[in-house]
Amino acid sequence: MLFLVVAGAYSAYALWDNSQVYAAADNVQAELLQFKPKAGADNGASFEELLGINPDVCAWVTLDNTAIDYPVVQGEDNNYYLKHSFEGESVNAGCIFMDCEASADWSDRNTFVFGHNMRDESMFGSFKNLLKGTVSCKEDPYFYIYTEDKVYIYEIFAYYETRSTSDRFATFTSDASYDDYVQWATEHSLYASDVDLSARGNIVSLSTCYGSAGTKKRALLHGVLTETVNN
Repeated sequence: MLFLVVAGAYSAYALWDNSQVYAAADNVQAELLQFKPKAGADNGASFEELLGINPDVCAWVTLDNTAIDYPVVQGEDNNYYLKHSFEGESVNAGCIFMDCEASADWSDRNTFVFGHNMRDESMFGSFKNLLKGTVSCKEDPYFYIYTEDKVYIYEIFAYYETRSTSDRFATFTSDASYDDYVQWATEHSLYASDVDLSARGNIVSLSTCYGSAGTKKRALLHGVLTETVNN
């Protein structure tokens, strides 16, 4: 009987704790959206305010048709922002972050951005809808990286399930390795894209866990740079 009471109390606490995590993530997004940069606007003021909150901020990412609309940070390692919010608070939802070894100006040929797969679809939690087919990006296959002085527009050309140990998380410098990488991605993609990759534009890859906690499964989405707008 005692075990049942304790187990029941723990379950109730776990549900309450999860609700607090999700509520906190929603509140953070709502508060930060007022600082979201805009295309064709002087975003200096927005970035000054974001930098005032967190000097690690390097961009803002928006993926239409999903709930992905967050500032992006770059830490000294890839562990800190797994469990810390944009404001630096210790939270399970973490923060959206760029690979710590990537070039902060988004000039790498393949830049990785990570975020948690939250059940309430905050952070990168809405990725699952693309993989499940309940949401489509066919009509609007773009995502946007806003920086202080530029907007980078990427067209989605592939998304699929992989594993954290796969070679899909590789960076590359040669044209041959680029071609091999995108060919494999398009052949295994759950989304059929007709984007032209012959110009070998820079890629941004968005990644999140896919499945239960602790899984090595990953959802990976690739976009190729198609346009850069100077603010």
